[in-house]
Amino acid sequence: MKRRPLSLLSVFAAGVCFAVIVLVAPSKAISHHKYKTSSHEAVPNRYVIEFNYGDSKSADSFVHLFQTKFKNSKIHITERFEHDLFNGISFDLNGLDSKELKAALEAVLDHTHVKAAYPVRIIRRSEVMIEKTVSKRESLSSLPHGMTQVDRVHSELKIFGKGIKVGVIDSGVDYLHPALGGGFGKGFKVQYGYDLVGNEYTGENSPIPGPDPLDSCTVESGASGHGTHVSGIIAGYDAKTNFTGVAPQATLGMWRIFGCKGFAASDVIVKALLMAYDAGMDIISASVGGDDAWSNSPEAIVAQRIAKKGVPFIVSSGNVFYAGDRTAFTVTAPSTSKDVWSIASAENAYYKVNYFNVSSISKRIVCATVSLNLVNGAIFAGDKNVGSKNDACNASTVPDLKGKIALVQRGGCDFIEKSLNVAKAGAIGLVIYNNYGDSIFVPAKFETTIPIIGISAADGLAILAGIKAGTEILTFDPNPHYLPRDNGYLISDFSSIGASNELDLKPNIAGVGGQVFSTLPRYRDNWGFMSGTSMAAPYVSGSIALFIEAKGFKRNNKVISRQFKNYAMKLVHTKGNSVIESPLLQGAGLVQVYDAISGKVSVSPTQISFNDSSSFAKYKTQTLTIHNTGKARAVFKVINEPSIALAPYNRSGQGYAIVGPVGFSNAKAKLIFSKTSVTINSGQKATVRVTVVPPKTNPKDHIIYGGYIRFKTSNHESAIDATVPYFGIVGRQCDLPLFDLNYPYLSDSKGKRFYSKSQTYIYDRSNNATTPSIVYRLLTPTAMFDVDVLNAKTKKSIGKTMTNSFYLNRNSNYGDIFKSNITWDATYVSTELSGTQSEIPVPSGTYILSLRALKLLGNPDDPKDWETFQTSPISVINKINLESDPSYIHVVIYLILLLFI
Repeated sequence: MKRRPLSLLSVFAAGVCFAVIVLVAPSKAISHHKYKTSSHEAVPNRYVIEFNYGDSKSADSFVHLFQTKFKNSKIHITERFEHDLFNGISFDLNGLDSKELKAALEAVLDHTHVKAAYPVRIIRRSEVMIEKTVSKRESLSSLPHGMTQVDRVHSELKIFGKGIKVGVIDSGVDYLHPALGGGFGKGFKVQYGYDLVGNEYTGENSPIPGPDPLDSCTVESGASGHGTHVSGIIAGYDAKTNFTGVAPQATLGMWRIFGCKGFAASDVIVKALLMAYDAGMDIISASVGGDDAWSNSPEAIVAQRIAKKGVPFIVSSGNVFYAGDRTAFTVTAPSTSKDVWSIASAENAYYKVNYFNVSSISKRIVCATVSLNLVNGAIFAGDKNVGSKNDACNASTVPDLKGKIALVQRGGCDFIEKSLNVAKAGAIGLVIYNNYGDSIFVPAKFETTIPIIGISAADGLAILAGIKAGTEILTFDPNPHYLPRDNGYLISDFSSIGASNELDLKPNIAGVGGQVFSTLPRYRDNWGFMSGTSMAAPYVSGSIALFIEAKGFKRNNKVISRQFKNYAMKLVHTKGNSVIESPLLQGAGLVQVYDAISGKVSVSPTQISFNDSSSFAKYKTQTLTIHNTGKARAVFKVINEPSIALAPYNRSGQGYAIVGPVGFSNAKAKLIFSKTSVTINSGQKATVRVTVVPPKTNPKDHIIYGGYIRFKTSNHESAIDATVPYFGIVGRQCDLPLFDLNYPYLSDSKGKRFYSKSQTYIYDRSNNATTPSIVYRLLTPTAMFDVDVLNAKTKKSIGKTMTNSFYLNRNSNYGDIFKSNITWDATYVSTELSGTQSEIPVPSGTYILSLRALKLLGNPDDPKDWETFQTSPISVINKINLESDPSYIHVVIYLILLLFI
């Protein structure tokens, strides 16, 4: 009898000893109104702060504080921003444990001069689709200047951007390329710039800046030469290869923010923007972006301030190459800033093809390729049973192809596997014929050791018949040719879709970004095609350079933007259909430079947001002002031209879960004009009030309608048509649910779900496996997000564990951001005290975590505008302190009583 209670006491004593040594890990949440968190990926322990005051002593005072208060810390100032547009610094905090780090950040936020603090965001390289390098024998037809009237500006107006300075924020430039001037500095095409990072910079290590923005990476590094391609689009020129950029006489600046691999950080981008502005750039072009449609990050704030100073700031709207995520509200910051130009991508009208002949066929055969060094030679069946639907998918069915070109049918396996198998069998090239129809196709873009081409099914079968009859010799025409593309003049299927989360109309305008030929670094063989909004942004930047030379409007972003938007070309939704594409995909339309220069009538505002139904009374009627700056009287009819509408949700199938690609609707708004025609004498203005009558769709569907108000001229000799895009939403954005089905839920550290509200979750601090997390998945972005710690009995808050996280993006359909989680370490921050507060461990007891997220466009002061979730009760078992925690005395008494049972 005595041995049993002694054993129990020993176990209990061991438990006490173990509990005593458990440390309380402080929460990573920062409770302060100055701290601007976000859902964007951040560089660990690196922050940007903006000071309230303009003098540089703010930074010195701040650094002195750290040197005296945190003597053991390794504070490293990464960037200084001593500027009227943004006065602050970025810094790393190293050598601190989690508690010291928290204390240091509290000191930052309470510093008198600190206006705001932000985690440094990770800015990934803009994704682009890259074709392999092509022959230098490119013809002018590879350039899209006929689509944008750039050719007319060159040929008729003799304007090439002379004297206009375009600053580029990118990955560096190979200015030794013959089309980019062959040097750097005064007297060269690339005269300005700086390398802010160095080749070895990855975004996580320290930059090694230098004065020379040369892209000196290597093929082995994986660098794409993005900045060189962008630079050539703007201002490249090479008579030998018949290549002309948009503004070939413009002067370039390059501020390098990417190393040879990795990503950039937002503090480096802020520094680059300020340097380009100070260098006197007339235009700043940046093909970069985050992954959210908010406009509250440091780089977005600086971009907006530069644009307000009159400098056209041109930013790619973002790419969505994964179709499942190509939905509404995917435009990216900083293009979301109000006065910044957000650029969509339109597809080039032509694509590159080659022709070849075979012995037994009299006609030339057209093929598409992404490969260099097309080879002539004997063509042979690349599988023992060509047409089996698994051609060259199995090495055992591939014959000896040494020195031959292989012919196989498409299908059965991917092109990589086919190419590897025929190459192993000795093939020197691969011809893949389509498995249906008469269309040719471009083989997928991937690294391969042999050239690959795609041809039509009919041509493939004809060649196969010739092979069966005897030897066939394939001979290529060495010169590329260009054919109309099926998707030419359409918005690219990767181009991000608006609007911003604040319902500003984004993108603003489109440039050509699909299948754009331009310069590449010499390590990438000088030339090549790329596709992306990364290409559309510099195309628009070069177009603005032509406009500024023609009109002289330097640092007048408002006027320049108005002219380009008023006279952009409206693109259709699909080929062969007159339905207009939504402004949420093309903005004002495709740039038309000649019309922007020659247009004599301007309309403002340049775009209209009728917002959503929650603010209908405020936005339903808006006023347009038309100004005739020409010499002749202008007469216009005022016409509503509705576009295709967006259907962002499939409620019957998926509820409000994000499903891509986005759906479309024929819903159209009616516009009521105060005047249906206007006559404006030279130098005069007129106004037209516009009242919207939204389409009668179910508000729960949140249909996004749109279109264009056209001022149609009756005399094209005196004026040309001008347009203004508009959009609105049927339904209240605030009604959209924030949390996905079956989310949020409580989880342990191993990911096990705990749904039951009737059971109590046990959190034993001596067992890390029991540490609870709230796992959530956002369907809709939220501007504010926090978590209260509630007493389970009183249901009253004792404080917060996650306070005022701002501007979170919705979760994605794939990858690491499919879902998010908040881990609770049984601490809280008091809401009763001012300033920053350290975490306080909760006493042993039972608690409920109450998650709150502000609905889109919601009022934070209105409880109805918050969506909440409360966990099941969480019982926290702390370390045992017999003096301060009476709950454990009951356990001790009970165990003592066991001794006498």
